[in-house]
Amino acid sequence: MLLESLNTQFDSVTFNDEPRALWSGCGEVIKADLDNQRAVIKYSSVPDILEHPNINQSVFAKARKAKSYRVERHFYQLYAPRLPCFTATPELLWAEACGSENILVFKDFTTQGFHAVEGVDLEAIGHIVAWLARFHATFLWCDIELELEPEHTKLWEQGGYWHLATRPDEYEKMPQGDIKGYAVELDNRLVSQKYRTLIHGDAKQANFAIKQKTVMGYDFQYVGKGIGLQDIMLLFTSVFNSEQQHVYEEPLLALYFSELHSALKIRYGSDVIREIELHWRSAWPIIWSDFYRFLLGWKPNHFKINKYMKRQVTAVMSELI
Repeated sequence: MLLESLNTQFDSVTFNDEPRALWSGCGEVIKADLDNQRAVIKYSSVPDILEHPNINQSVFAKARKAKSYRVERHFYQLYAPRLPCFTATPELLWAEACGSENILVFKDFTTQGFHAVEGVDLEAIGHIVAWLARFHATFLWCDIELELEPEHTKLWEQGGYWHLATRPDEYEKMPQGDIKGYAVELDNRLVSQKYRTLIHGDAKQANFAIKQKTVMGYDFQYVGKGIGLQDIMLLFTSVFNSEQQHVYEEPLLALYFSELHSALKIRYGSDVIREIELHWRSAWPIIWSDFYRFLLGWKPNHFKINKYMKRQVTAVMSELI
């Protein structure tokens, strides 16, 4: 087991507290002292049968989950070092894989003063939005540049855990209707965007920590190509109700694009940057509709399905039908 190999990588290994289980029995997170420094170990191995009362895991779904842990390891090894210092991620101390097992060892960022963001803290949410803008700016490219990034094959071809290609089981469970009928069209409109970047892929509030104005992002299992606003949409669904999504939509999108413009101006002219914003803003209701498609197949009574989301879906459907 990879956990046993820690003793060959570090001179001193002391486990602290009880391990915290990963989602549905896919591994555990362990706090430890490694060579006299506080560390967090993320060990994963996807079982054939999940510890989940409502999920009967298919072979396809197991392969998707197993790949997500490999993708995360590749991200920390290949991409995290390319981020600017003010777009923080946990410091990777060691990573390894063996068969179906993956292990990541990080410096414990809580010892640096980072803490979870709780509730609707608008100041903190604004800092997360700015972090995402800088993250997207770092990895943004035009379609003509895609072939310059061969290591992207180690990430998801499309970022996010909900996109159509990785969710055939949920698609089959969807009720017949306009959303199911236009599912492929929605997906095509997103993947055919001229400007794409790497998206975090699971940018819920719980995957960020903060220290004063500095944000740290983590849990990069679904990082891959996408539109930056896909991350902003998912962040919205994790913190705001329908009314708040309506109220904070424009202020936070304005903040996002202001930060994106600032980060991109050393690489692109103002005309290109304005074009990126125009393209991505026009995709905003499509992004919501695509996530709605996933929820209809995953959990049609999910609390994230609300009036704001349905209003975005209605706008898209009125154009397509």
